[in-house]
Amino acid sequence: MSTSGHPLTTSLEPAESPAAQTSNAAPEAPVLDHEYDGIREYDNPLPRWWVWMWAGSFFFSIGYFFHYHISHNGTSIADGYEQDMAEAREAQAKQSLAEPVSEESLGKLMANPALMTDAKALFGLRCSPCHGANAQGIIGPNLTDNSWIHGQGTLSDIYGVVEGGVASKGMPAWGRTLTPIELRKVVAFVGTLRGTNVPGKAPEGTPLPLNARPR
Repeated sequence: MSTSGHPLTTSLEPAESPAAQTSNAAPEAPVLDHEYDGIREYDNPLPRWWVWMWAGSFFFSIGYFFHYHISHNGTSIADGYEQDMAEAREAQAKQSLAEPVSEESLGKLMANPALMTDAKALFGLRCSPCHGANAQGIIGPNLTDNSWIHGQGTLSDIYGVVEGGVASKGMPAWGRTLTPIELRKVVAFVGTLRGTNVPGKAPEGTPLPLNARPR
């Protein structure tokens, strides 16, 4: 009975049979033959996009390995980091150019271990042919003892010799070749060698008394 005065009509659709529901569902992937601890798996291939990404990364890794480890044309992350740090140290060292050359300004450079590591490489390139890799003296004097031909071994004395050279001994005026910051760095590095007494060439010049030796 209907409240609107019209006969109540209903429409009942017949429910799908279980067989029909099964036929409309996506077919299951085949089950592989092997079994582990009672567990079996479907044979579901990986998506094509995933396979192509894997293949791309594989071939990229081959090119990466060849570029960085075989041909050595690329800069590794470690090398790039070291270059950035060296540039940062160089920028820090250049700040000392605002100060006049003095024991104090050169001493600040000498007290920076990382900067002195860079200066050691510069010493090896420019100074070691005459003074030796360890400053033990070859043509030039041993820079690690407490005897000095020119001056008394202060940083200012060393700076004057390195900058102006010693023409009579064949030492060039490095002030004409090195940049101002390179000149200060190599002088500071020589300052770190004073009194280390590396075995090598016999002392030359005037030995300094203990109370007059630079520290």
